[in-house]
Amino acid sequence: MREIRTFELDGHDAPTRWVIDRPQTLRVTRGRIWLTVEGAADDYWLDAGASVELKPYTTIWVSATADASWFSLSSDSSRAGARRLGEIARAWFARRATAPLRIATFKA
Repeated sequence: MREIRTFELDGHDAPTRWVIDRPQTLRVTRGRIWLTVEGAADDYWLDAGASVELKPYTTIWVSATADASWFSLSSDSSRAGARRLGEIARAWFARRATAPLRIATFKA
């Protein structure tokens, strides 16, 4: 399943902080957006049609440079998330299978 959320910013709105929780694509659909990614050296000035891939656990700041600037955040959570969860589960079971069996014994 693909999730797409659309937002509208006014040029007079304060910059908005977002914490990205999974891989997402920010795409400008109208106007111009000013995007700051914490830890990145430069800011992005994105016009309509431009997009940026965002990594999970990233904090971004978004603001509009003109009235009625629109952008969308989209993620494909089913395939990537399921694959990642499957990889985590396989790695966990592989570690458990190779770990030595420990039996607790008590001396009285």
